[in-house]
Amino acid sequence: MTIAVGLVGYGAAGRQHVQALQDAGFADVRAIVEENPDVETPPGIPRYTSWQHLLTDRSIRLVALCTPPGGRAELAEQALEAGKAVLLEKPPATSTAELDRLVETARRTGNPIGVMLQHRLRLPDKVLAWDWPAATSAVLEVSRFRPAAHFQRASWRGDPANALGGITAHLGVHYLDLACQLLGEPSEVRVTGTRELAPGIETRTAGVVRFAGGATLSFAVTAESGSRTERLDLLGPDRRLLVEDGRVTGDDLGEPFAAPAAHTPELRREVYRDMVEAIATGRTPRRCHLAGARAVTMILEALSAPAGVLV
Repeated sequence: MTIAVGLVGYGAAGRQHVQALQDAGFADVRAIVEENPDVETPPGIPRYTSWQHLLTDRSIRLVALCTPPGGRAELAEQALEAGKAVLLEKPPATSTAELDRLVETARRTGNPIGVMLQHRLRLPDKVLAWDWPAATSAVLEVSRFRPAAHFQRASWRGDPANALGGITAHLGVHYLDLACQLLGEPSEVRVTGTRELAPGIETRTAGVVRFAGGATLSFAVTAESGSRTERLDLLGPDRRLLVEDGRVTGDDLGEPFAAPAAHTPELRREVYRDMVEAIATGRTPRRCHLAGARAVTMILEALSAPAGVLV
């Protein structure tokens, strides 16, 4: 059975979703909601100009929301209440309260909800089972150059109420989420060194996270360097895990290992596969579950806290 997907928003993220599902076999895009007449959508895919049209289309089983974070939760709730599964683009929610509300709505309606944090699929199952004790120290650095024009190209990117933030919320979030998948929820977040292009839209930030289990993470995220890197290094007493530019290597009790690298479009496709399996079984998505994004949402909340502190 092929799951029919309704895509909402055909910007950069929406195009990535369409690419991920090309010839997938298990899911395909049957409709695109795009209200901007200046945006061209792919020929052969019906274009809806009304959100209500998509909601009432009974053939659509999964709604992918590729819209800005501000106001997206309301769309997700409406889709869940209409009997549809939901896949959110990152960042997953504007607050932990919003995220909790969406998770509860999904539970109550019996419709799964997931998030496009595709780098989770880089981590082998055995790594997710590893224990990282209080002695663990981790370092994260993400550098993805974005000129000022990037944040001004679309009006919502310069509006913190709609964008939620800058480089950290939209690109740093991936590797921060990986750290949270391994280390759990934070108990304390301290943010420093933030540079803003506009109030609430940061182009650089740094900080330290202490997790409930005692592990610590130092992080730096920037859009101001021309060098590109994404790196998460976890150092435990008897094991190490390094995720660097998509490659996963490590050492477990003296035994080195390396996981096969996957291209990012393939990972996005696997997120959709996870959602399709959740729809078929009635279970929570195995890897792309929204509840698992609560920890990284707590970190993002600290970025917007007045003192850059969340305790």
